[in-house]
Amino acid sequence: MFRLIQLHTESGVPRIGVEPDGYVSARAALAHYRTAPATYFAVGRFDNEGTLTEVILDPICGLDGACQRPASVIHSTTYERLCERCASGLDVLTVPQLARRLGIACRLAPPVARFRQTGIAGLRAPSGNRIAREFPDHIHDPSWRRELCDDLARSTTALNGLLIGVGALSHRQVLDLFPALCALGDELPAGIRSDLARATARPLSPAGVTGLRLGLNQLS
Repeated sequence: MFRLIQLHTESGVPRIGVEPDGYVSARAALAHYRTAPATYFAVGRFDNEGTLTEVILDPICGLDGACQRPASVIHSTTYERLCERCASGLDVLTVPQLARRLGIACRLAPPVARFRQTGIAGLRAPSGNRIAREFPDHIHDPSWRRELCDDLARSTTALNGLLIGVGALSHRQVLDLFPALCALGDELPAGIRSDLARATARPLSPAGVTGLRLGLNQLS
């Protein structure tokens, strides 16, 4: 039996949430996962007693698949899949290291198709990396927030950087930065603000965490 799973942290400890719907194959579960990748972390394989025995990760870099490069590592805080280029300068885990942290076997699913190099792929990595790296130190700056919103309005690929940057904040940082986070929430492009507000209904998903930390749960 296969089910979609979510992953979040409590006091730095990873916790897994399980969706109730089951699938007869990993392929079927992955197909559903790809309809809403920002909502879930991966596909879980469960034995007859309902014990999670394996975590199967989508093989494409990022939450939205815009990069189209094969994922090779996992962000150490947000647990987003990243290719070598998108992971540059970020704190990451290999898949075996992720397995040791979770205490469960982990693997990448087989590629679903040949990966393509696209114009979007060429733009995504620098934008997402820059946003994720700069986020905690620049969120107070209204000019930086305007530039971020401009990036988001021009290309949805910048959204990955926002999800990583917000998701990587510690609880203490969220408290300290909350006024600036809420200001950013108000300034986001309308479509992204609405999407993140709706995502707060699934608070364990990366988009849900971001929406809550930006104070968008009041809009959902």
